[in-house]
Amino acid sequence: MSNPKSPIHSSDEMDLIIEKMKHEGVLAKVNVSPSFLSSMFLVPKGDGSMRPIFNLKALNRYVYTAPFRLINVYKIPDFLQPSDWMAKIDISQAYFHIPISEAHRRFLRLIYQRELLQMNCLPFGLSSAPKTFASVSNWMAQILRQRGIRLVVYLDDYLLANQDARVLKDHIKIAVNLLEYLGWKINYAKSVVQPCQTIEYLGITWDCKHNQKSLPAQKCAKLSAMITNLSTSKRATIKDLERVIGLMNFASFTVPRGRLNYRQLQRLLIASKRRSQDHIRMLLDEAVLQELQWWLIHLKDPSPVHHPYPTHYVVTDASDVAWGAQINNLSVTGTWSSQEKGLHCNRKELLAILKTLEDQCQNLRFGSLHLQCDNKTAVSYLRNEGGTKSQGLLEITYKIFMLLDSHQITLTVYHIPGAYNVEADHLSRFRKRPEWHLLPQATTQIFAKWGTPVIDLFASRLTRVVPRYCSLDCHDPLAEFHDAMTQQWNYELAWVFPPPFLMPKVLQHLNTCQGMYLIVAPRWEQVFWRPDLKNRATAPPWTIMNLRNVLVDVSTGLPPQKVTEMTLEVWRCGGGRNI
Repeated sequence: MSNPKSPIHSSDEMDLIIEKMKHEGVLAKVNVSPSFLSSMFLVPKGDGSMRPIFNLKALNRYVYTAPFRLINVYKIPDFLQPSDWMAKIDISQAYFHIPISEAHRRFLRLIYQRELLQMNCLPFGLSSAPKTFASVSNWMAQILRQRGIRLVVYLDDYLLANQDARVLKDHIKIAVNLLEYLGWKINYAKSVVQPCQTIEYLGITWDCKHNQKSLPAQKCAKLSAMITNLSTSKRATIKDLERVIGLMNFASFTVPRGRLNYRQLQRLLIASKRRSQDHIRMLLDEAVLQELQWWLIHLKDPSPVHHPYPTHYVVTDASDVAWGAQINNLSVTGTWSSQEKGLHCNRKELLAILKTLEDQCQNLRFGSLHLQCDNKTAVSYLRNEGGTKSQGLLEITYKIFMLLDSHQITLTVYHIPGAYNVEADHLSRFRKRPEWHLLPQATTQIFAKWGTPVIDLFASRLTRVVPRYCSLDCHDPLAEFHDAMTQQWNYELAWVFPPPFLMPKVLQHLNTCQGMYLIVAPRWEQVFWRPDLKNRATAPPWTIMNLRNVLVDVSTGLPPQKVTEMTLEVWRCGGGRNI
């Protein structure tokens, strides 16, 4: 019989919990036999009651847990729609609904007040418990989805949504009836079974009426008290810093620029750990105190659930001698100063973005900016609102966000592989703008499969693949019209081969169009717009083979420089939203 490292401490609360679990059949008294003993402790729940946690650290060393993922707050905006009505169903004592095999119960035993007890149900603390329970709750969620109910589930918490409050009311009844029929006990005190447009889920308040997400009042009060204590004492231990940064990290999901404004705290924590100053109360410097003050002011600020559709598409690049950017159809470029030439390439990439914004901020004012960059470090610093590796990169990042906020510009950032970042790359090297053209050896096969397009929407006199074409060159007299993105498309079949950075803009434009389109796109598995392309497709894509011999840049007469790193596909897609 194994011995737990620490016995279970007796208390009135523990007495009540143990008796309740015995009464409900969760715990049962057993005769002495070979056992794996563990301890138990209590943790407070959000409603003030106590949750029993089995300390199964020793047992978990022998338990295999396959990797799995639970939904998190970052996935909820993709689930919710503007103006949604919502409801929430919480299962009471959810884990205790799952029985443990009798043969395995001897591994889940404890001794309390000289009684040998064993768990009959799935306990909190077992490493395989979340995955086990998630497989059951996901199965139930799938049944409800098959009945037309839109929902997500995090273990025992179900979130339902619908654009129509009356429809949602019916869906709530269906869900509640099914769950209770299957034997689940619903916690009505924590559930919200009447349709509403503001709800708390996964520790965040979601307001679909006003398109806002914010930190609940209870979490605001907890973090505010912690920050106030640190600001008043002006000293903190490593554990103090870890606690406040942990809460700030979660809160940053809702607080605009939250991450950007705890970077000095992070740097202090990292430096303190390197010096092994575990129990020393460190003096907080002015930069850290300013961040704490910022948080006290902005803690309750909401942020949008859904960002607006992009109004500007930008791609940037930096070379050793210059920087360049393509903003929709506008090209911007500049050279480095003698001091800037010596900077690391990562700093140059971020500087290129800053200089682009400084040059065009008035034109971008109040807009929504879709930015693509081929430098992963620059993308990471913007997505994460800074970092801890480089103070120089952090300073540039701070300037970028201050400029964006002062002009009320919304920013979303994506990585684009260098092979496809040809527009900005050529600008940063003062080269002629590239013009890619697929030769007849490739297009003949494609047209034989899907038909000949009536027009080429992204072309020039030299790159067109059919007689009718649209060009960006307003001086081209042969073009049927100029700038395809300014037109409403409705074609029986059109050829669409845009610069790679414009793919998200093309897919957004298709929402307002009708007809059928052959879209030439990079094969890039992880890119965010690929699911949209797949959903629109009427057939699997056609991969263009032997690209080195069929793709030419007419500005040079040669294949693109990095053609060996490229794969292009042709997708047959329809226009409109309901594809």
